[in-house]
Amino acid sequence: RLSAATHGLAFMTKAPNMASTDFSDDDGFGGVRPPRPAYSPRDLMRNALVFSASFAILEGCISATIIISHEVVEHHLASSVSAVLYLFFALGTLVAPALVRRAGVKRSLVASMLMYAVYTAAYMAPSPTVLYPAGALGGLAGALLWTAQGAYYT
Repeated sequence: RLSAATHGLAFMTKAPNMASTDFSDDDGFGGVRPPRPAYSPRDLMRNALVFSASFAILEGCISATIIISHEVVEHHLASSVSAVLYLFFALGTLVAPALVRRAGVKRSLVASMLMYAVYTAAYMAPSPTVLYPAGALGGLAGALLWTAQGAYYT
C-alpha cells in the first residue's frame, strides 16, 4: 500500500508531534497560544454585548465627525478629507488581514481605536496639513478595525 507522501501529498499529512498544535491561534510572533479557557454562555453573551455597544459608539463618533466636519472646516476641505479617508479605507482592506494576523486581534482593535481617536482629534486643529494625514490614518484605522472585529467574532 502506498502512503500519501509517495504520491506527492505529504503536505496533507500531519507531522506526528503536531497533532495538538492549532496554528489558527498563532500569535503572529512564532509562538502558539495555550488553549483558550471555556467560557459560559452568559460570559460570551456579555462580552458580545459590550463589544457590540463599544463598536457602535465608536462608529457613531466617526460618522458624526464626518457629518459635522462640513461645519467645522470649509466644504471643499471636508469633502477632500472624507475622500482621503475612504480611499485609504479601501486601500487598507488589502493589507488589514495581514496586519491583524501579525499583530493579533486585540492589539489591532486597540491600535485602530487609537488611530480613530487621532482622526477625530485632528478637527481640533483644522488645517489641511493636519487633516489630510489624519484622514489617511482614519481610513487605515477603519480597515483594520473592521477586519479585527470580524476576526474577533469568528
